[in-house]
Amino acid sequence: MKVNKEKIKETDISGRGGKEKLILPILPKGYKRVSAALYDFLSPDGKIKIEIKKQQNLQWFDIGKYSNLSEEDLKIIMLFINHKKGKIENIYSIPLGEMLDLLTSDQKYRVWGWTKENIKLCGEQKKKFSTMQVKVQLKVRSTIEKYEKHFERVF
Repeated sequence: MKVNKEKIKETDISGRGGKEKLILPILPKGYKRVSAALYDFLSPDGKIKIEIKKQQNLQWFDIGKYSNLSEEDLKIIMLFINHKKGKIENIYSIPLGEMLDLLTSDQKYRVWGWTKENIKLCGEQKKKFSTMQVKVQLKVRSTIEKYEKHFERVF
């Protein structure tokens, strides 16, 4: 994926909130912001879906959303935008399905709640109580470092 490096340099993503409006100009031309449960952006042809995760390191995931995913859902691109005090330092991507496979097969992450059973249980609760969220942590920088060959460096 190609990103607009000039826009990255001038973009400040500090503070709370997803910052999708600020991130959109960074993405390839034609991408649009969407309000979908699993992703934030859609390519012009509708084939590529991107979920943005921006953080300095620690990211929390509402894992109930990852229960009963379709084959198409597993292809969603997770775009990790790592910043320091709002200045983007790097951007990495990985397909959602691959990320889930890595995390649920590693004992370190399973202790934090990244298990297929926990995802399923949280998904069942989410069906009953749609606004309920169960957050599971991910230390993004060390995860990318550990699984470097699985992540694509975008910037």
